[in-house]
Amino acid sequence: MNLDVIDLKILEALKEDGRQSFRDIGDIVGRTEATVRRRVKKMIKKNIIKKFTINYEIDQGSKVRATIKIEPDYKKIKSIMKELKKIEEITDIWRLSGDCGLFIILEIPAIEQFNPLIEEKISQIEGLKITETCFITDVIK
Repeated sequence: MNLDVIDLKILEALKEDGRQSFRDIGDIVGRTEATVRRRVKKMIKKNIIKKFTINYEIDQGSKVRATIKIEPDYKKIKSIMKELKKIEEITDIWRLSGDCGLFIILEIPAIEQFNPLIEEKISQIEGLKITETCFITDVIK
């Protein structure tokens, strides 16, 4: 399908805000709502428009996130992972190759809750040694 200037303007309008009505897009491109609807339908059918998606941002508030690298006793790895899964503040657990061990991400409401979490929950799990902790200061992607 060859796209003309109107099709390209419609695509740009949808790219800018996919929630706009066909009437609003029609006003932007100088065509009627019916024309825009027909052209969008045709571009979907021809697989030019593959999907409509959203871009979102979830307000994390003032939550503190950290990464922790763990050196596990591999004889106890299954029980270690089972216990880590039970800890609500842990959002991600990765088992890494080689000597890298386990890598976890945790999320807590305030920095003051970090030491109690480590001391009362994570360090109580038999067979693990925390080797590195880093606080996440910015999420780039």
